[in-house]
Amino acid sequence: MAQDIHQIVTDKIVATMEAGEAGQWTCPWHRTGGGLPRNALTGRPYRGINTLSLWVGAQAAGYSDDRWATYKQWGELGAQVRKGERSTIIVFFKELGEDEDGKRRFVARASYGFNAAQVEGAPEAGEPFPASEWNLPEVFDGFVEHTGARVIHGGDAAFYQPSKDRIVMPPRDRFPTAQGYASTMCHELTHWSGAKGRLDRDLTGRFKSQAYAAEELVAELGSAFLCAELGLEAEPHPTHASYIASWIKLLRSDPKAIFTAASAASRAAGYLTSLQAQMAEAA
Repeated sequence: MAQDIHQIVTDKIVATMEAGEAGQWTCPWHRTGGGLPRNALTGRPYRGINTLSLWVGAQAAGYSDDRWATYKQWGELGAQVRKGERSTIIVFFKELGEDEDGKRRFVARASYGFNAAQVEGAPEAGEPFPASEWNLPEVFDGFVEHTGARVIHGGDAAFYQPSKDRIVMPPRDRFPTAQGYASTMCHELTHWSGAKGRLDRDLTGRFKSQAYAAEELVAELGSAFLCAELGLEAEPHPTHASYIASWIKLLRSDPKAIFTAASAASRAAGYLTSLQAQMAEAA
């Protein structure tokens, strides 16, 4: 059953990547407006693979509302899922106890959610995120500054340089849009977060020769998660097109890979966000 869940979710995500490979790049993490999908009853945002899975579901059906809930939860809110509406998988992990080494074991299970657009009587949504016209660039600049990352501007390429523990970015005016600059910066910050002494993210043991492609996927998802939290529109990293084929190969060969990548990306986004409060307390 757990393997089926991994395969179902992975197949839907791979389908969006294959559309991108054909020249129609509309991957769900490159979104116009909106934020993280969140539970309509609890208000809590979904994390990891569920962020990605619900973005895929929203894109496929054309939903613009970020609120999701199970059939029962919508009922608790006084709403009714319309007859004939199809659900979207929401994954949760059930603990099975500990293995021989004392490590906790989990198995993936599926619940089924419906978007607010699929129900009658849904509560009024709060104010949506405004279209990100980059009216307040100092807000994003402050976010980057509070991470403590060393950022150098110059040249034509964006990359994280582990040997000098620094991020190199082209000047801001080299980017066609402010959102593109922000997305690229968040991509590189996600790489930066994985360094030793921070999250110490080493994917070689899990992905072997495909570790580089997996790390790039983590960075791209981490950028999307951060942009959603900040109310910005995520745009593809300048080098994304060169990775599409390798990502499809990775996910086709390993249905659990996207779960691992999404979890690592969510952890990176959470780490970078947590640095904001730490920097504020130290100020």
